[in-house]
Amino acid sequence: IIVVFIGIHVCSVDNIDEFNIMVSAVPSRHRLHGHLLRCVVSLAAIAFTVDAVQYDTIDKYDCFRSLEGMTKSMFDLAESYPDLSSVVDIGDSYLKSKNDNNDDYPLPQNGYDIYAMVITASDSPHPSSAKGKTLIISGVHPREHAPPELTMRFAESLLTGYEVDADITWILQHTEVHIIFQVNPDSRYVTEKYPKTFWRKNQNPGNGRENCKADEIGVDLNRNFGFKWGDQDGASDDSCDSTYHGRGPGSEPETRAVVDYAKEIFPEEQGRRDDPEGSTNVAFGEDNTGIFVDVHAPGGYIFYPWGHKDRKSPDDDALQATARKMSYYNGYVLWAGGQPDFQYAASGDSSDYMYATLGVASFGLELGEDFYEDCGRFENEIVPGNLPALTYLVKNAKKPFSLAKGPDIISLIVSDDVIQDGIQYGIKVTVVASDSRLVNSISRYPDFPETGGQGVAEVRVYLDVHPDDYEEGDALAWEMQLIDNDSEEPKFELEVISAGGFSAGRHTLYVQAKDGAGYFGPTTGAFFDVEMRPTKSPSLSPTTDSPSHKTTSMPSMSPTTAKPSALPTGTPSTTRPSKSPSRSPVTASPSNPPTGNPTLNPSVSPTTNPTGPPSSSPTSGPSRNPSESPTDQPSISPSESPSTSNPTSQPSSKPSSNPSANPSTNPSSNPSIGPSTNPSIYQSYQPSDAPTEAPVAVSTSGSTASQILDPDFGLSELTTDTTKVPAKLSNNASVTAYLSVTTVSLSATALLLMYLH
Repeated sequence: IIVVFIGIHVCSVDNIDEFNIMVSAVPSRHRLHGHLLRCVVSLAAIAFTVDAVQYDTIDKYDCFRSLEGMTKSMFDLAESYPDLSSVVDIGDSYLKSKNDNNDDYPLPQNGYDIYAMVITASDSPHPSSAKGKTLIISGVHPREHAPPELTMRFAESLLTGYEVDADITWILQHTEVHIIFQVNPDSRYVTEKYPKTFWRKNQNPGNGRENCKADEIGVDLNRNFGFKWGDQDGASDDSCDSTYHGRGPGSEPETRAVVDYAKEIFPEEQGRRDDPEGSTNVAFGEDNTGIFVDVHAPGGYIFYPWGHKDRKSPDDDALQATARKMSYYNGYVLWAGGQPDFQYAASGDSSDYMYATLGVASFGLELGEDFYEDCGRFENEIVPGNLPALTYLVKNAKKPFSLAKGPDIISLIVSDDVIQDGIQYGIKVTVVASDSRLVNSISRYPDFPETGGQGVAEVRVYLDVHPDDYEEGDALAWEMQLIDNDSEEPKFELEVISAGGFSAGRHTLYVQAKDGAGYFGPTTGAFFDVEMRPTKSPSLSPTTDSPSHKTTSMPSMSPTTAKPSALPTGTPSTTRPSKSPSRSPVTASPSNPPTGNPTLNPSVSPTTNPTGPPSSSPTSGPSRNPSESPTDQPSISPSESPSTSNPTSQPSSKPSSNPSANPSTNPSSNPSIGPSTNPSIYQSYQPSDAPTEAPVAVSTSGSTASQILDPDFGLSELTTDTTKVPAKLSNNASVTAYLSVTTVSLSATALLLMYLH
């Protein structure tokens, strides 16, 4: 009963200060019942999902799915979302490719298949060749518990967010997200069953069976890629060493599986280089497409090229700007050439290879503080900080070397403007944009004027057409007007009025800002629903009702999972969601049939976790230079200044046992695309809570612009209340951070459903 009333409270209170939720839900009293019903149904749906079949987890770490649990989850998602996802077998592990086994640490069978999951909207009008591509990999170093679970949570957030979250919806219509959850499954099994080994490398014994200890054999896959392979400054030729680079570039089947798959999905025509090591000073240019991410642990770092040496890449402006903006969400510091937190060289690693050879914008994450991460930290810091960072990154997949240089939308509010006799005639769009807030968010780093000093020159609004699909002459795009010029939070505003009333159903607004140098930033979207009611003769007279709006889920608060659980299953997907790489998708029968235990839940707030350099024994230092045992690392709040020195404390034995996770949930029910039960327009976008500063300066004055549409949304003329605002640049704007926190007890599912009935 308590949970029911909490749900009602969360669904109806207009400003919950203690949770920092900006604007909740009740547009007006006569709409309360319909809104409350949908909101509580959403909570009930989440509670019901949480109570679903659970997946197998790692012993003593209930927040992390095991190898079997991850595989089962992947295939269940593909069955549940056949129009959005499919699974592809991209290669074999070492033991499967050699039909071999590890006699010291026997596996249940001779190796594993390596799978990729493809997530994209099959109903998109765009073919695969026209979509941006993102490839995310995890599990390269199997002792790192958190990365595969985080990437699975990200996959779940995309699938459950489609047609619920406007940004996720347009992302999947314009982008393919490819995720390889377990690059190194042989050794993942070993480290789960024999945790004292802290296994880092694959299972290739090489000549190590005679010269190395049983747990020292193998090749470090993140030193086995073909760019700068064998460079002794960042790898080892000692087969017993934890950074052993193998017998040759790409010698390992796991490495080849990743490389071959990347070559299939990223376009060949964008300038692949035959001699990448001879072209390290040549930029790729701003038209290249594609993003690559390699997720590791621990450390609290974002890394990008160059990693093999402490020097900036020729595309550093775009790569650094992107990494800095990711840091806005997760609070991590930068490990890259030319940065104060460059730790050490890593040669033959994946991110340098993907950038230097394939021309892809490449990044990596070092999550948390331990190899065997604490579940409380994972749920409360790692997931809520990194899901929005990944979502932001995927937004840029179409043109990553250009979009990263443009301004970001800080807030987007769509509110009622003209309603007459129950018909929606107008909306008011209010936007705050910034060219500098996200890129200058790392507290002890200097500002980055290379991309963050050009100011916001204009903001454009698009109705039901994404900016990438807009053609000059279309009547559904307008430039917004600058208002509130004397405040430190300049805003842009526009009224859009339809002479015949908005058509019933769901509409999408897209907003994009441009800076003074001509760079557009990533797009932000918002849904609004319109219900047509019986009416008298319509007029365009504005009502006296105050505009109302609500905050909606945006990239920063994607659903997360505490104890992952299965989603409702449907018909298995046996075809790719859209025309994609020429591989045959696999059906829902993995070669290693998993057994049951994880679900969908949300987030709290991120913190930063730097770590120290590698040591000869495991530490929780960054995974790109290995160690042999975990340690506690200093934790840094996003608002604090991380220390420039490396932590010097020595590792403290093994990771602590798993404290109980504290899961929470986000509504993820899929709203109808048809007429809404709520005729109001009420949606806004706000970035996640993250460390911010508020420098702003504008001094112009102006008014709200009105855009008149004919009944078919034909453009009439632009009118303003007073004088048109002069063209001036606004360097910054305010951010209203919010944290969407909804706690649902599993045991309350029945009560919620009874209440609804």
